[in-house]
Amino acid sequence: MDLDAAIERFRTHLADERALSPRTVEAYASDLALLSRFLCDRDGTAPAVGAVSTRDLRAFLADEVGRGRSSRSMMRRVAAIRALFRFLHSRGELDADPTRELAQRVARRSVPTIVDEERLRDMMGLAGATTVTGRRDRAVLEFLYGSGVRLRELVALDVGDFLPLSDRVVVHGKGDKPRVVPFAGEARVAMIAYWGERFGIAGAAGDATLRRFATSPAFSSAVTPRISPRTVQRIVGRYLRRVASVTKASPHVLRHAFATHMLDHGADLRAVQELLGHASLSTTQIYTHVSVEHLKKVYRKAHPRA
Repeated sequence: MDLDAAIERFRTHLADERALSPRTVEAYASDLALLSRFLCDRDGTAPAVGAVSTRDLRAFLADEVGRGRSSRSMMRRVAAIRALFRFLHSRGELDADPTRELAQRVARRSVPTIVDEERLRDMMGLAGATTVTGRRDRAVLEFLYGSGVRLRELVALDVGDFLPLSDRVVVHGKGDKPRVVPFAGEARVAMIAYWGERFGIAGAAGDATLRRFATSPAFSSAVTPRISPRTVQRIVGRYLRRVASVTKASPHVLRHAFATHMLDHGADLRAVQELLGHASLSTTQIYTHVSVEHLKKVYRKAHPRA
């Protein structure tokens, strides 16, 4: 089997058997396509997978470093290569795995930008409550901060995902894995107010009235029935920049704030991991560092001998 055929087989495995998101599958395939092009013979023929050595892989990675790739990109390249050859070895296509002696540098995680609670409280008050657009914007902001969901998870939600109107909603995360997230407090109030205005429901919107709209997208825009990721980004950017100086005013900033503020108020790290939908606790631990830094600032400001 040549390398191109192996990559295509691996792509199918990731999509069908492991049920990874299309974006993740394409990211892996893109990195592996770079490897294949690097190892191609002069006539453009991909090498046989059994002919690829550890030295070949190191040469490819060295070439990528020479092209100025970031440490995060290099981490992904190495992860893709490891996953491919381990897959081939497990399926009996290779006698030995050439990645076993391949060193893997660990990229340092950047500390996320955190907006404090007071500024976010001010931001929520900026969205108008007299129009359907204003109520939608308020619902988007409150739900992102109140639940910690990812941008694409919010966009994919239907009204029916919230029914019955209890205190939770089922969100489908990476790999279409479902998880339960809170649907309470200000987020719940804002969502119900938005739906009442949008669907022309007289009085309080409840299960009986909303069931007719169960298949409708939870959030919409004036142009499309389902709100687009770009529209959500514009909403967050427009309001967030009015209350905070942030380099990147993205929906992910509200996800970062959700996690950090939860930990600041005593939430268990594993509970936050579940709420965020992180597969690994190490991914969530970055917020522990941020929370500790917050405590240090409070200490230095408040202690008379700090």
